[in-house]
Amino acid sequence: MKASRLLIPILALSAILTGCGNQKLSTTKTNYPVTNMAATVKGTVKDTNTVKYQIDDGKTQSVKVNSDNFFFTVPAKQEKQTVTIKAGSQEKKITVSSQNKLGSYKQVAKKYNTQLVQANLPKSLITKAQAAQKTQKSTAAKLKALAKSDPQKAMQEQQKLVAAGKQLQAEMATASKAAAQKVKNQQLPATSEGLKTNVTTDNYQIRTNVDNDALLSVGLIIPTSQLKTTAGQKSFGTTLALLANSTGADAKKVLKDFGNQVKKQKNNQSSTQTHTINSNGVNFKTAVSVEKIYIFITK
Repeated sequence: MKASRLLIPILALSAILTGCGNQKLSTTKTNYPVTNMAATVKGTVKDTNTVKYQIDDGKTQSVKVNSDNFFFTVPAKQEKQTVTIKAGSQEKKITVSSQNKLGSYKQVAKKYNTQLVQANLPKSLITKAQAAQKTQKSTAAKLKALAKSDPQKAMQEQQKLVAAGKQLQAEMATASKAAAQKVKNQQLPATSEGLKTNVTTDNYQIRTNVDNDALLSVGLIIPTSQLKTTAGQKSFGTTLALLANSTGADAKKVLKDFGNQVKKQKNNQSSTQTHTINSNGVNFKTAVSVEKIYIFITK
């Protein structure tokens, strides 16, 4: 009788220990590289519905477990990150690699927004400004020569040029203000932090990952259907060129290489293809699916 009484708690303890053993927590890697903008951590665990994780000293987050599998993403940072994963009494630590920065987010955003406004100025005004700049040196030389033979006429011509210059500046200021208002929803915010979608239009989205003003990556996403329209092609080309210029790449080279890639895969029925374009140390990784085109900019 005593033996049977002892056997019951032993069996119960055995069942508990067996359950703990089945809950073994594992991940596919111990060190995860950053892919484009973040690292995707994957793992398995049994007999639990959720897994909790903490990135460095951040707040604890949770993710659901489906068929003993779980995954979550960790946005990249300038420094290596340690992630603590917990499931019941089980705990595992993994690391996420660091990512190089493209530059200061504030500076890149300012450059991008300035160029975006300039790209939307009236063509006639841009042509007028370019012509004035082109003839500036030759006009100055002519006035200098004229001043020797007819100082009064040279002064009159100088006054006309100054007036024309002020008029052009006023026209440019008015046009710039109108253009800035027109593209207000297309501009990058002055500041940003973390992984965010900063611009959303009918033609494209721009995502950025920022760590203490360090711009680590940019994602440009566009529906493939937009490339079938003239307006969509123009919008996409302009946006890609501005992002390339703003991050230190050669926009003409990037657009040319991207165009060549599109031509090569035009008759390829593969659902997803990836390519990488490099310009001045800046990488443009493109992924093309049936519905969308993704371009991730990193360094």
